[in-house]
Amino acid sequence: MSDSNETEPEIAWTADVNGLRGLPMRIAFNGVDFGRVLWWGVFAVAPLALLIFGALAGDSGPFVYSMYCAVILTAVLQSSERFVRMSVTVDGDAGGLESTYHMGDPSLFRSDEDVTTSLADVEAARFVTLRDRTAVRLSYGKSVVNKPSMFLVPDGVESRFRETLRRHDVSIRADSTPKSADWVWVRFAVTALFFGAIPLGTVVVWPAGSVPFLLAVFGHAAFVLRQGW
Repeated sequence: MSDSNETEPEIAWTADVNGLRGLPMRIAFNGVDFGRVLWWGVFAVAPLALLIFGALAGDSGPFVYSMYCAVILTAVLQSSERFVRMSVTVDGDAGGLESTYHMGDPSLFRSDEDVTTSLADVEAARFVTLRDRTAVRLSYGKSVVNKPSMFLVPDGVESRFRETLRRHDVSIRADSTPKSADWVWVRFAVTALFFGAIPLGTVVVWPAGSVPFLLAVFGHAAFVLRQGW
């Protein structure tokens, strides 16, 4: 999973969840990076309302539902590619954090841009462990643009990284047991239901109206399958 450099006072690591078999884990971690109200609104309430609208509104309804699913599915798959491979360097003394999301290869969007963040801007950090992988979500005191909000943390550097966060007055919360992380898998299941199983099922009922969703599925499948197993 990772390659770390333990030289004091710098902490540096590279972590990845790549290939087709890593896709469910990437999607699950991506679901952590949303507030509760926003997530349920976008991933549950809105698709359910549009599904009902599609069943009642006639010819235009299924197309609107399919288009929404295609857009959200694209956003989910592309944003989850940041977990394919990432590099992080933390300067414990200066309180600087430099991160790079390398994305998939191939990918619709390339990144490889180094982004530097000050830990002084970070209010809280939430560590979430799923199976043998741990990721951290950073919450900032004010709205920020182009700042890393979430990345993977290997076991070998997690304790040192937590200590660095504490030294810079960052509040820490951890969901490190299977039970405490159940909410992540609930989000994953809801995402798979509303943006996988149900849209695929509606292809049989509304084949013409499901074209946007099918285009999104086949388009992303071409990229994910080329990234290897």
